[in-house]
Amino acid sequence: MASVLSPGALPLAELHAARLDGELFTIDERFSPVDEVETSWLRARALRSVAGTRMIAELDSALWVHGLLPVVPSIHTMCVPRSDRLKFPPSPRFVLREMTHEPGDTMEIAGLRVTVPARILHDLALVEREDVVGAARSILGRHPELAHECARRISDTPNLPGKGRALRRLEEWDVSDSQPALTRYTS
Repeated sequence: MASVLSPGALPLAELHAARLDGELFTIDERFSPVDEVETSWLRARALRSVAGTRMIAELDSALWVHGLLPVVPSIHTMCVPRSDRLKFPPSPRFVLREMTHEPGDTMEIAGLRVTVPARILHDLALVEREDVVGAARSILGRHPELAHECARRISDTPNLPGKGRALRRLEEWDVSDSQPALTRYTS
């Protein structure tokens, strides 16, 4: 069983000393033994120990949990269901927003709810940030079928602000049509 260690398990100085000795590595704000493989489950467990179970990891944080972002975000992007009406104190570690998700938009990994790659791509197309191209292409590199699914979902949503821009971005990011067909050398 993978283990995530926090300052509650050992004093923080001991954890950092073990990291410097090469016995532990950091995973977000937690530590894990070096013989553990850094998987989605381990990343989700580390984030859950910091964020709790009521928040849902989305955008950069979900990309990191799914292994599509190689470095942990310095500020986690989390959301809560709009219907829950939860109040959280301000934190320098989290950007928190209320969202409405459809069934199938989230999944649970190690007790942490995380948005699925299709929903992450949907959200990336709608956010007004220019630094999302690499993340979107990494999703489409693993799941090329999501481009058309996401475009259909955005097109079918009435009164969606930024719909035209989101559809243009998805078209730019879709690399499935531009890749050459697979050829096989035979002798």
